Amino acid sequence: MLIKVQELVTRQEPVQLQGTLDTKEIFRNSPEYNPLGPLEFDVNARAADDRILVSGQISCSVGMQCSRCLDPIEEKIDIPFEEQFRIVEDGNVEMNADDEAVPITGERIDLAPFLAEELVVQLPYAPLCKEDCKGLCPKCGTNWNEQSCGCDTVVVDPRLAALQDWFKPQQE
Repeated sequence: MLIKVQELVTRQEPVQLQGTLDTKEIFRNSPEYNPLGPLEFDVNARAADDRILVSGQISCSVGMQCSRCLDPIEEKIDIPFEEQFRIVEDGNVEMNADDEAVPITGERIDLAPFLAEELVVQLPYAPLCKEDCKGLCPKCGTNWNEQSCGCDTVVVDPRLAALQDWFKPQQE
């Protein structure tokens, strides 16, 4: 999906872009995330001075594994999208440290890489099936969300192990 820069600047009216992007290429090297559908976008592009402002919403359904109990999760991720592009002359790309706009020199802007990047950045780093997921027992692997186990999961720091008997009542 391309934005024609000159057409947008001369028109002086926002352009609405809606559609989908194939997510197979985005998640090709990411085995922990499985796309369940295309990336859907609904964005508006408008010209303002020497800038192109793009804003809207993107969403995608993604399959993942809970980072605590390893159960599969299907989550629809809705993300607000905003990006600024600054129109510059060829070879006159001076970057200001405070300027967050992406410099563009061509006649067209391909939004696909920017939309894909925003989706990948917003994916949960450690997805959870639910906020209070209890996880798995480190000894026997029982899912604590489904049942409890009788394993002793108290871990004593080996440097302090000699002190663990300190407060036990002494038998005579």
